[in-house]
Amino acid sequence: MLDSKANNSLWADSKERFKGKSLDSNLDFDVAIIGGGFSGLWTAFHLNQIDRTLRIAIFEAREIGFGASGRNGGWASSEYPVSKKTLIRKIGLASTERLFAALSQSIDEIGKFAGKHAPEAGFKKSGSLYFARNEGQLRRLEEKSEAGEWLSKDSLRELINIKGALAGRFNPECATVHPYNLLQGLAKFISSRGISIYTNSWATRVNGGILASSFFVRAPIVVQATEVYGDKNRSFIPLYSLMVATEPLSKSVWSEIGNKERFTFAENAHVINYAQRTVDNRLALGGRGATSPFGSILQESRESNEKVHKRLIDLAKSWFPALDDVEFTHRWGGAVAITRDWEPYLQFDGGFGKLGGYAGDGVTMSHLAGKIMAQEILNIKSDLRSLHFVNKKIREWEPEPLRYLGVNTLIYLSTISDREEELTKRPSKINRFIEPVILR
Repeated sequence: MLDSKANNSLWADSKERFKGKSLDSNLDFDVAIIGGGFSGLWTAFHLNQIDRTLRIAIFEAREIGFGASGRNGGWASSEYPVSKKTLIRKIGLASTERLFAALSQSIDEIGKFAGKHAPEAGFKKSGSLYFARNEGQLRRLEEKSEAGEWLSKDSLRELINIKGALAGRFNPECATVHPYNLLQGLAKFISSRGISIYTNSWATRVNGGILASSFFVRAPIVVQATEVYGDKNRSFIPLYSLMVATEPLSKSVWSEIGNKERFTFAENAHVINYAQRTVDNRLALGGRGATSPFGSILQESRESNEKVHKRLIDLAKSWFPALDDVEFTHRWGGAVAITRDWEPYLQFDGGFGKLGGYAGDGVTMSHLAGKIMAQEILNIKSDLRSLHFVNKKIREWEPEPLRYLGVNTLIYLSTISDREEELTKRPSKINRFIEPVILR
């Protein structure tokens, strides 16, 4: 069994590993980007697409894809961290529809790029499925029209054979992808276009540019794309998602499970879960449940929570009895940034920009945010720049210890809400308290 150390995800086993440059002198660029994940690379990509003459450099403290970009669930989805119902109430129907249309367009653009420049990513736009296994989940799913077309029990079983599933909803606007290979292909492509990528180069913004590995890099524009690895303040908290993956499954096992289309899927539970059939025919499953650290200080030990990993394995086996004798070869985890209102942030003031806070929906959202950041930097006229989260003030989290106690209490109550629905067979009353508190 593989160790659950940082960046030892299933995805990072990939043969594709981009080797960046080493920084050994002071340099001069037009744009310096701190962070070598999807946000930083897509920002550079879109800048380059608009203006090939720009001198752009990316500075990554570890290796490309070390953070959430190389550890996530591989959903390139049209989902947004805040529910559509809440968004319509906050910003209106027209603005909400524009946002979701932009996300769908980003999925297609990612797919077009992957097909041409990152075939190893196994990108397949085959949709996403949410299913219910008890009456409480079912009643909530009935009200979740944004999750897609309603599937009866029999229709669901034709797609995937989940033990105890009562019904589902299917949304075609989602793709399955090997995120690490997508990122590696993106790094290789933008490097071929003249963008400099420096790895093992810890960078900090200073007047006139950045300091990276003790060298000064002059740049009139700096973009911080570090997501959860950014400055520790009350702008966001780290919330941990953990994942497990099986060995490659035989044709007979997949024949029993179904999902030959490789759509993503999840149970409509309060504790978030997400799964996919990988390009090499494994089942990869992730979810929440690990607690948030005091003071929002990242802790590597939380990436390998044995209790959460076991719960995920048990969940997979409860869905698919055919997995009882299957080996789960990978266990890993990582943190994502969550703002107080659960919405992403993208801010640019003329010389400094920052983006992130995708709350686990970053594969697609980072592409869209990177495009908007490029348009902001180059002052390109675009309707995307008027999306409601662009240059919006970030609402701060409560101070400690209120933040620590409140967040972890809500994580615990989400688990209790799921148990309540199993027992009562109706939507959780506890969750009625949680929803207004977390602003989703």
